[in-house]
Amino acid sequence: MSRARRGHDLETVVHRFSDDDLANLKPKRVFVDKWIILKKLKKRNNSHCYQVCDKAVKNFGVLYLEQGEDNVTSIPLQVELLTKMYSNGYSHRFNQILDTGIINNSVYWMITRIRPGPTLKKLLECSGTPGVISSKTASFIACDILSTIELLNSSSHVLRDFNTEQWKLDVETRMIYLDDVSDVGMSSDKRHLLIDEIHLKTARELNLSWKYTDCSSLKYAPCSFLIHGSEMHQMTEFDEFEMLIYILYDLTRGKLPWTDLKCQQAMLEMKRDFLSEIPDLKSLTDKKSADYWFAMSLNNLAEHLKTAEKVQDTLEKQAVRGGAWCPKGPRAPALLSIINYRRLIEDFQKIVCNGQPEWDVHWRDVALDWEKEADESQMRQIEKLELLRKSEELAEEWKRLEAIREHYEIMEEDGLLEREKNRLSIDRFLKIKTGESMTPEESADIEKKLMEFKRKIELNRELKRAQKLKKNKLIQEIKMELEDPEYEGGASTSSSAGPSTSSDAYSQRLPNLPNLPEDVDDDDDVEIQKAENLPDDLKIDEKEIKEELPDDEFDV
Repeated sequence: MSRARRGHDLETVVHRFSDDDLANLKPKRVFVDKWIILKKLKKRNNSHCYQVCDKAVKNFGVLYLEQGEDNVTSIPLQVELLTKMYSNGYSHRFNQILDTGIINNSVYWMITRIRPGPTLKKLLECSGTPGVISSKTASFIACDILSTIELLNSSSHVLRDFNTEQWKLDVETRMIYLDDVSDVGMSSDKRHLLIDEIHLKTARELNLSWKYTDCSSLKYAPCSFLIHGSEMHQMTEFDEFEMLIYILYDLTRGKLPWTDLKCQQAMLEMKRDFLSEIPDLKSLTDKKSADYWFAMSLNNLAEHLKTAEKVQDTLEKQAVRGGAWCPKGPRAPALLSIINYRRLIEDFQKIVCNGQPEWDVHWRDVALDWEKEADESQMRQIEKLELLRKSEELAEEWKRLEAIREHYEIMEEDGLLEREKNRLSIDRFLKIKTGESMTPEESADIEKKLMEFKRKIELNRELKRAQKLKKNKLIQEIKMELEDPEYEGGASTSSSAGPSTSSDAYSQRLPNLPNLPEDVDDDDDVEIQKAENLPDDLKIDEKEIKEELPDDEFDV
């Protein structure tokens, strides 16, 4: 890390980071004096990623680091998108920003919150046949992906790829959401372009085409990418829609017809034939099955795409005002969206709820392919864990109530002591007020009564603690001492030390002993238990013990 350059008088240079510095941040170091780096994660596009937590170890997140100039990086676009979704109330469809910033106008960073839940890739691996799911589960996933794509397009953004590791299931809401927005870019549609120099520069310099790495990444690629190539192609709303059709077919069938092809021209022709007529629709005859209605929904998606493209061609010929078609403004993309997302989402919801009444269960609570019923041993373990959790909660609540009860008992005893003090003080004041003089014997008697009352309160506290610890002998001594103030027991030291040492007697008689279990008796005598289940050679014969011992040492 280079620190040689000195900044201008009006410039503050903290560190000059290189790309190697960003890629090799060490664990257990503190980043920007807020976040502790835990471990390095896989690089996502141009961003170096680390798992971090705050200093209080309460909030965990993923740190993204990326170098750039003049705001031309993917991180500002991601921050803008996630902030906009959070402000509009759609943060449940995406992730949440915990912190963000810029270092020396060149290093952009952000931290996104880690939400509990598995990735879509893990869920697909846990299904009955890895990589293949039922029509009901695929419809469940389609509802959330369609809702996310609708929100992306309404905010002038497009998804450039589909990666099952970037989509996760929230275990609390049972919702599939887009956890990683690294592959989200600005839309190149004229409806989405804003008259902003920075945004125009970003749109030109960032790659907004389909994310192409090798031939395997063309499986879900739209036809327009195969026609124009990576240099000329720009992702649109229709490309996302076409991508979704391929994804849903691949999840339910396990393989697309062109998966093993390497020739892009042959792949393009097969995709066009596929969109003109979705396979397997004619082979399904049971109109009550979920598979039939899922195939019909895929066919409706393809027909909807054709109609939307024709309407788009008509809109392309209309006049442009201020860089966007009428109506103008930030909501123009949503108002001009040709695709009816709500109707399509409802079609897939009906497939998920197929055969179930509306009042039976919410459609998000249905059983999916990766959810399996537990066997008897697993159910017993789950029940034990639930009982353990409930018992811990009850124990904590019991401790809290016990502490409150003891607190109020002490307050009540202190109140009684204060009232007794006040009563004796009033008696003394009234005698002085009437002109009667207090003899030394009367003053000593008042002090004696006050100390006896205080000693009685201390003995009551000592008795309660002895009863709690089940000290039977000590309980009898304390009771006798309460009845007879002049009693001097073997364990009592308070009477010999004077009334002022009652608290010392409390500490000497009952030191800090642990709470004994209820089934333990603290008596000195040991009771011989009969072991009926022991072998004959280990059983205890009481008659033999009585014969061996003298009569004066064994009492029947």
